[in-house]
Amino acid sequence: MARGEATQQAGRVGEIDRARAQIAALEQLLEVYERTSMEQTERLDAALAEARAERQRLEEVFMQAPAAITVLEGADHVFSVVNPLYLELVGQREIQGKPVREALPELEGQGFFELLDRVYETGDPYSAREMHVRLDRAGSGAPEDVYVNFVYQPLKRATGETTAIMAHAVDVTEQVKARHELEHKAAELLRLARELERSNRELDQFAYVASHDLKAPLRGIANLTEWIGEDLGEALSGESAEHMELLKGRVHRMEALIDGILTYSRAGREREDAGPVDLHALVEETVELASPPEGTTVSVAGNLPVIETERVPLQQVLLNLIGNAIKYNRRPGAVVEVVGAAADAGFVRISVRDNGPGIPAEYHDRIWQIFQTLAARDKVEGTGIGLSVVRKLVERRGGRAWLESEPGDGSTFHFTWPTRPGTY
Repeated sequence: MARGEATQQAGRVGEIDRARAQIAALEQLLEVYERTSMEQTERLDAALAEARAERQRLEEVFMQAPAAITVLEGADHVFSVVNPLYLELVGQREIQGKPVREALPELEGQGFFELLDRVYETGDPYSAREMHVRLDRAGSGAPEDVYVNFVYQPLKRATGETTAIMAHAVDVTEQVKARHELEHKAAELLRLARELERSNRELDQFAYVASHDLKAPLRGIANLTEWIGEDLGEALSGESAEHMELLKGRVHRMEALIDGILTYSRAGREREDAGPVDLHALVEETVELASPPEGTTVSVAGNLPVIETERVPLQQVLLNLIGNAIKYNRRPGAVVEVVGAAADAGFVRISVRDNGPGIPAEYHDRIWQIFQTLAARDKVEGTGIGLSVVRKLVERRGGRAWLESEPGDGSTFHFTWPTRPGTY
């Protein structure tokens, strides 16, 4: 072979080798491209699947949200998405795909259309609490009152342009109506309280005037009785003298009855400032006021505490109970005992126990009623008001009063009393 031909042959072989190398490189690049494209496609498919799943989750949240939610598209505010609670709020109407002015015409004149227009134009959200709205939910042409907490939130593109409005509302009608009802009742209670206060003042004035007018003739009768007795002197026979004494007793009883009725009418209504009260000292003082007769022993237990309370009404309760225990047990060896013990939280229990004749069970409730006495008034002077005053004073302060007694085994009167202001 000639040298020139050999050289040409070698050049062609070199070109072929270079072509083959280029082809191999291209094939390699194509393989890389195909592999990369496949990976990108797979990633894109995965991203699309994830986006669809996320959209599905968002739709589920939207539909199950515990609030009425809708999306209003465009300047005409067309209902594009509506969840079940929003449909319930507007009365299950067919509103999907309709402009809000067409779907909810009864809102005209209530300011909501103007609010939506302003939010869409300005891009500024709007919120309100307990907004009053009239909705024709029954489709009867008679709108009903509804109250909602709501937000109009503009939805924007990345450029800042508003494309839709999301409306989020919570129906608070029942809560608002309940509050209005409570406010109405509170106002009514305040009115009644003022009327009661006025009525009580009038009653106090009437009771005072009535008692004065009733006592005046009684005092006249008492004076006449004294004068007749003085005029007749020794000429008054024994039976007539006894009748005169009975008359005096009746006059005194009537005066005591009038005073008792006044006390009962005022019991629990008049309040004084609370202060520290040593119960042991108060009971000792009350025993002295009760003036137990000779032969009657009154003992006071040493476990009575110091409490923060009104002094006068508590002493009135003690005086009635201790006085009754002495009055109905006038015999040699009569014993009255006053003891105290802790009761429920914030209360002390005080008991007045005697060794008298006792009270049958069928009378345990009756004796607390006004004008009720078990002993004949000719034997034991009384008005039948004292125990009713006791119960009224005690119960007005959140306590209770009760009796334990058996015939022939004495009686124990218990009551509970608050140990500090604010317990009742």
